[in-house]
Amino acid sequence: MKDKYMANERLSVLLFLSVALIYAFTYMTKNCYAAAMVLLVNEGVLTKTQTGTIGAAFYLVYATFQIFGGMAADKYSPYRLIATGLAGAAIANIIISLTYNYHIMIIVWSLNAAVQFGIWPSIFKIVSTKLSPVHRHNGIFYIMLSSSVGLVLSYIFAGFASSWRSNFEISAISLIACFIFWIIAGNFFDKRMVSDNITSHGVAHLPEYKLPEKNKKAGFSKLLIKSGLIILLPAVVIRTVFEQGIQTIIPTMINESYDNITPSVSSILNLIPIFFGISGKITMDFICKKRTYNQALAMGIVFSVLVPLLASMLLIGKINMWIILIIVSMVVLIAAAGSYIATFMALPFTPYGFNGTTAGIINAMASLGIVVGNYALTRIADDYSWTAVWLVLACMSVVGFVLCLIAFTPWKNFSESNE
Repeated sequence: MKDKYMANERLSVLLFLSVALIYAFTYMTKNCYAAAMVLLVNEGVLTKTQTGTIGAAFYLVYATFQIFGGMAADKYSPYRLIATGLAGAAIANIIISLTYNYHIMIIVWSLNAAVQFGIWPSIFKIVSTKLSPVHRHNGIFYIMLSSSVGLVLSYIFAGFASSWRSNFEISAISLIACFIFWIIAGNFFDKRMVSDNITSHGVAHLPEYKLPEKNKKAGFSKLLIKSGLIILLPAVVIRTVFEQGIQTIIPTMINESYDNITPSVSSILNLIPIFFGISGKITMDFICKKRTYNQALAMGIVFSVLVPLLASMLLIGKINMWIILIIVSMVVLIAAAGSYIATFMALPFTPYGFNGTTAGIINAMASLGIVVGNYALTRIADDYSWTAVWLVLACMSVVGFVLCLIAFTPWKNFSESNE
């Protein structure tokens, strides 16, 4: 498969730093409602359910359009797709900062999700095939950390913001600056790439996937079934609930479950599990560099470890807040390790030319997980209790473990057949 990539290693590093910067700020803006939820609820602007619904609507639309974004990233210029998403997101944030109307908010935020359809698949396409081969593994790993940086920025701004509007105003300004920067940088890098055959993903610690002669014309639908990825995708949804969904509800959960904890303090406390999440990805990268591994098996181990931790959260409000914060931080750490695993699931599809498509679909499933976290968890908390939320999550972890067991053999055979 012929494609363009950056042969100059110095420029390859600069290209990565550029997309990492773009993705960090984009990720920050996507989490505006999650980060500002405790402020919106405390100021009486929206209820927990309304705030969760807006966040869920964003990711429901985002998930759907990620599928098209993945296909577009494999066929069209990733630079233009990223620029389109940045411009549209900036406009959406400006409008949101000017209104209190719930219905306008949900419509505009949903349109924001649609216009960002090509950002992540295009970034993954650039990092996995357009960087210099020696930089691709670290590029994929550090781009995951870039999203964590964006999440940290979201809650920092929420913790120190004078009002919920500040989050959206800062996001709009950041996106406009990113758009201008990317128009210049994208054009610069695109002109300096060379054309060559892409026969591997360039990741040092994973086997080099080579396209079997008989499968050169294999369609994506066939590969989706043959690989067992179709079974793993629901597990990706569940894993995302444990990482990002839980991070969304932590500030409000702590604020309502423990006395003398203000909304601002609970937002700042949420930085603790976020940093644990970053540590989870770093730890997983260290482990996986030492040996090759089966992603289905690794994800199954993640779910099995999460079951007792999630069950222990049933004691929320009954034991010391700091113990609860430590437990939930460990949940996020382990779930974030699963994020590392899920991201690398797209690599075996590289020689088929479907790495962008696969990345888009995996991200779509992850987005559905955020929908569950933003809407379903807040709805359960409103209608029942925070204890009920954690009971549901513990059951979901068992389901995730079973799915990974079922997918283990087909994923193993698919990966090994391409080595």
